[in-house]
Amino acid sequence: MFAIDPAGPVDWGDLAGGAGYFDQAHFGHESRAFTGLTPTRYVEVRRRFPREHPGHVLDGQPLPAD
Repeated sequence: MFAIDPAGPVDWGDLAGGAGYFDQAHFGHESRAFTGLTPTRYVEVRRRFPREHPGHVLDGQPLPAD
């Protein structure tokens, strides 16, 4: 989850492969189990958080699930 850059487009296949997964689906399932969100939803939350909480200590940091 720390490797996801919410500032730009995410290549989920490359991200999953770089994290050692053999397929994107396995990465998606484990990401959801870990955060409670799909990877796409997790990125949406990370993109939204700084707008809703400017200057927060977590601004720019990986976020846990909502």
